[in-house]
Amino acid sequence: MSIIIAILVFGAIVLIHELGHYWAARKCGVTVEEFAIGMGPKIFSWTKNNIVFSLRGIPIGGFCKMLGEDDESNDPGALNRKSIPQRTIILAAGAMMNLALAFIIFLFITLFSGFSTTTIHQTMPGSPAEAAGLRSGDRITRLNGTSVNIFGDVTFELSGNTGSPTEVTYVRDGQIHTTTITPYKAEDGSYKIGFLASGRTGLFEKRVEGYERAGAWESLTTSAFEIAFYVKVTIVSLVRLVTGQLDMGQLSGPIGIVSVIGEAYTESVKVSAWAVVLNMLSLCAILSANLGVFNLLPLPGLDGGRLAFVFVEAIRRKPLPVEKEGLVHFIGIVLLMILAVFIAFNDIKKLL
Repeated sequence: MSIIIAILVFGAIVLIHELGHYWAARKCGVTVEEFAIGMGPKIFSWTKNNIVFSLRGIPIGGFCKMLGEDDESNDPGALNRKSIPQRTIILAAGAMMNLALAFIIFLFITLFSGFSTTTIHQTMPGSPAEAAGLRSGDRITRLNGTSVNIFGDVTFELSGNTGSPTEVTYVRDGQIHTTTITPYKAEDGSYKIGFLASGRTGLFEKRVEGYERAGAWESLTTSAFEIAFYVKVTIVSLVRLVTGQLDMGQLSGPIGIVSVIGEAYTESVKVSAWAVVLNMLSLCAILSANLGVFNLLPLPGLDGGRLAFVFVEAIRRKPLPVEKEGLVHFIGIVLLMILAVFIAFNDIKKLL
């Protein structure tokens, strides 16, 4: 079941991404030659309006092939003949659609399931939070000067802590206060300050005694903060990876993600079918946001790499030779494939 769910999740994320490129290309008058979901050999295909729509054998990835994307063409419908703003929109549309999908899913979860806030419901007895004088109703707004808007921000900021004193800014009765707290190491290895967060029930969720119902504006802003959170986590994680703060062994690819989906499904199904739906949607939103950010990185072979060439063209006021750009992207794709093989090997090693 986890494999089927994983294929559906990957398929939805890729479909939305490629639809972004497709719709933007059509709106800008670019000729689309093929729209494919999956990679490798075709399972089946059909042609409509001179566009080949295909489903391919390997259920990972996809593409929207446009005229003039990788070669020079004088056709008015070629991508290379379009203006810099038009090409920028077309190339960025896939990632933007992924972020939009993530926002819609997070909003759905927020509206129908609720969320945790940064407001303290209860401090744990004997915890650093209690010792520092924090109490029920205090709303944490900053940790070491970094703004926290959702509970995920709190856990992420503390995840990089190794027991160092942390400056905590909070609001009590409309007044801003600051204190210093030294987190403790929990049994799971994470660092915490010792409090339970208050929650909100969703706008369309059944009312739960002791919980306030979230309003429409709070639901919208919380969903936006969720997107901002996962964008930040993706970027920070990549920076930590490049700077050696994270081990390459911690990278996961499709195989590892299938394993995570399987574990989440197994635990969720013990609770209820609704829990399965919420957890799978949450994973889909997280992966979609991650893909959106990753695709915009200025690396050859990615949409961000192509955008980088468009920006260079805007600065130089003339395009770079197509064959040179194509070679750079080809090398980038080869390197990404090598990285994918390494990650797959790493995932298999973890499973074994």
